[in-house]
Amino acid sequence: MRAELWQEQRLKLSLTKELTQAIELLQYSAVELQSFLYEQSLDNPFLEIRDYRLKRSYRDSSDKEKQRWIENISTHSETLSLHLIAQLPALSLSEREERVVRYMIASLDEDGYLRVEIEEIAARLAISKQEAEKALQIIQSLEPAGVGARSLQECLYLQLKRLPHRDELAEQIVQHHFSLFVEKAWKTLAKQLDIDIASLQRVWDLIRTLEPRPGIHYTKEMPHFIVPDLIIERSDEGDWRIFCNDDVHPELAWNRAYEQKISGYRDGQVQSFIKDKYRQFLWLTKSLEQRKQTLLNIMHVIVDKQKQCLEAGFAALKPLTMREVAEELGIHESTVSRAVKNKYVQTPFGTVELRRFFSNAVSSAYADDDAASSVKVKMFIKQLIEQENKQRPLSDQKIADLLHERYGVAVSRRTVAKYREQLHIPSSAKRKQYVGK
Repeated sequence: MRAELWQEQRLKLSLTKELTQAIELLQYSAVELQSFLYEQSLDNPFLEIRDYRLKRSYRDSSDKEKQRWIENISTHSETLSLHLIAQLPALSLSEREERVVRYMIASLDEDGYLRVEIEEIAARLAISKQEAEKALQIIQSLEPAGVGARSLQECLYLQLKRLPHRDELAEQIVQHHFSLFVEKAWKTLAKQLDIDIASLQRVWDLIRTLEPRPGIHYTKEMPHFIVPDLIIERSDEGDWRIFCNDDVHPELAWNRAYEQKISGYRDGQVQSFIKDKYRQFLWLTKSLEQRKQTLLNIMHVIVDKQKQCLEAGFAALKPLTMREVAEELGIHESTVSRAVKNKYVQTPFGTVELRRFFSNAVSSAYADDDAASSVKVKMFIKQLIEQENKQRPLSDQKIADLLHERYGVAVSRRTVAKYREQLHIPSSAKRKQYVGK
């Protein structure tokens, strides 16, 4: 063995700073893009961001167009913490008690549950366990009912105790036999309590009216504004028109006046600085144009493939994968994935996320039929379950058989189970009602 030196030429792709920036721009949403451009303007004194044309177009737009933008603003409700704190003055608490209660309120999660152990809170605040438990009881007496619970079982029990007409059987079952009840081991439970199945079904129907997440109607987030990157409209001739929503994108310009002002200094470093910033400006402008064109190209393919969906809604969604779009455009699948990430499109039936137009195919049982999308199959499953006999709910295998018989969709039992879980629909054993309504 001996050591040698030799030269070898190789060609390979490398991610430059500019290419990395172009990739990042592609996956930015419209709001994130605006923030990024303002950051760039702070770094580049020659980069000028003109006023949004959105303000001008909004003033001149019709009432119908204004309503479109208003629909994109999410609602803002009172936070759970503020709602609970507003009830404290009526309780006449001592300063020490209020301090502990406020700390516990701040410790609640967004569902209204206390996930921190009482002993840990007592240790942090240097109080006794009894004081912490008393503060928790105060929180659990506030509205909404069930807030401050440490488990689903306790949450439901707190709500049952607050009902105008208390149900002793329901309280007993939730407090002492919750596991058997939720697992629907009702025959065993009925034997233990010496009651009939009809009584358990009545309790089940009552508990389903309770709120398992008492904090769900409150929010910790400020409202955000969904800005569609693309707009789809149908012309009078029936053709679909696609265009970028330029009104919400700031315009970039090169500040010539400032360039001429500092160019008077005959300094090599100044001239090099101007050239470097101008190169950045050109690359940023090119990247923005490339981003815009990529989105338009992808949307044209989607519209071509999903015309029925645009006309009839997502019930008519056809199978379409990102790989198919990428192959048709001659780009990589990851480019399509980045391009549609956090992007929205304004359609005749509302503002929707671009990813919703993609769905995997499920094979058809008939050779001359088109494959159904997974979204459509989920709708079929949901429809079958809604129409089932609640006393004899459909099993996953029976649903698979009905999909084949009625809709010509060939799926396995395991696929039905997967789609059912994605729809947050319980199994047939947990959907069963022992007494008809």
